[in-house]
Amino acid sequence: MRPSARACLTLLPALLGLAGCSHPGAGLEQRSEALAAELRQQHTAMAAATAVPLAWPEALARLRADNLELAKQRDAVTTAGERLRQVRRDLIPGAALTGNLTKGLTQLGDLGSDDAAIALHAFFNVPGLLQWQLRHHAAELELIRAGWALELKERELTIRLRELFLRASLLEQRRLNLTRAEHWRPAGPGGPQLDAPSPVLEREALLWSLRREADELQAAVGELLGDAAGRWQLRPDGLPRFDYAQQPAGWTEAADFGRLHRRLQAVELEGARLREKGVRMLNWPDLTVNLSGPPLYARAGGRSDGFSADQIALSFGTSLNLDLRRQNADLLREARRDAALHARVLRENNARLLRELDRAGATLALNDRQLRLTELRLETLRGLPGRFNPARARDNLERLIALDQQRAGLLLERARLEAVFWILDETQWPSS
Repeated sequence: MRPSARACLTLLPALLGLAGCSHPGAGLEQRSEALAAELRQQHTAMAAATAVPLAWPEALARLRADNLELAKQRDAVTTAGERLRQVRRDLIPGAALTGNLTKGLTQLGDLGSDDAAIALHAFFNVPGLLQWQLRHHAAELELIRAGWALELKERELTIRLRELFLRASLLEQRRLNLTRAEHWRPAGPGGPQLDAPSPVLEREALLWSLRREADELQAAVGELLGDAAGRWQLRPDGLPRFDYAQQPAGWTEAADFGRLHRRLQAVELEGARLREKGVRMLNWPDLTVNLSGPPLYARAGGRSDGFSADQIALSFGTSLNLDLRRQNADLLREARRDAALHARVLRENNARLLRELDRAGATLALNDRQLRLTELRLETLRGLPGRFNPARARDNLERLIALDQQRAGLLLERARLEAVFWILDETQWPSS
């Protein structure tokens, strides 16, 4: 047997082994052990972690850099860009290198270079010019939509982060109020005490409630910042503030208000139009272009052949689908119905949004007045002396807790009402 044939037969089992797959059991066990070790390390690190002070600007930077939802949206933008580039690459000529070895089974001992054939081909073909244009348009539209969806997702997460900062501030204020209540003790040792068993139990219940809220807050912050292992101490430094309750009437009709919202709706309408156009094009004749020729290089039977320009052929083809079964017509009617229904849905959504803006504006003005009154009452209550009638002390503690809860509810309601305007107010976001 010739050396070349012997080498081929020796390499064949190795190539088959590399191409095959071993049983997954051993690999799964190794990965499971590695994950167990990693979990132990994570648990140790989390137990030793200390609270990290976090102001608004730093938290916003962490959100944009590490949030997993934003990472997925960025991946979607990257994928859309790659798909668009791939559509354009379809116009680039292709190449293929082929090779084969042919020999009778009874003559394998006589394998030689004359039994091998290799060829290098180049080709250029456009399956359909109309379909290519449609694919290119759709890929461009998807890239634009992905970029705007990323911007919208960043706004939504920023609004959620601000609400968490506000919750953290309110949580700290409620702790301070409980501390102040400890100073409200009656004068003299004979009367009923504020720290009698029942009030003590009430205070402990409130502390446990605050602890649960703090744990839930930590989990929510960790999710937004993409770091569930960290412990965060949110500080309201630099937290954005708004005066939407004081805005003049009609300001929401400015040309830049809701621009991102309109852009995303325009993408949906254009996508519906594109789908309808794609169905209509099924009934159009399409043009295909193919450029073919001989191999750039070929060797077979011990003889080499070069490239010959005389064998290059350019061919054009066209085809027209005769929709005798009316399948395309049914698809077109369905696409038109979907487009019309989608346009109605968007109009209805816009009507609900406009009504929500009007309602939020009126509610925000009422909320502003209620909040100022609640703040006044709290300020008066906190200025009361620390020692007076025991019954009054107990009443004041209950009033303090009730007013504090009312204030917290009003502040959270205001944050949600402000979010209705904030997400649409282009002056509050980086220019896009």
